[in-house]
Amino acid sequence: MAGSTKINYPMLYQDKATPAEYWAGLEYAKDQGWLEYHESGTFVRMLQPGKDLFA
Repeated sequence: MAGSTKINYPMLYQDKATPAEYWAGLEYAKDQGWLEYHESGTFVRMLQPGKDLFA
């Protein structure tokens, strides 16, 4: 999926997030309109409001 980002490994193993923190963060970002899930649950696509956070 073009423009997708793999997020499981970095959040869980590099940032040491718990599974609960990981899912809470994803849900929060989705609810804010910052990203959308790929149907696999492994990839997300950052939406423009999320990209604007890094501008």
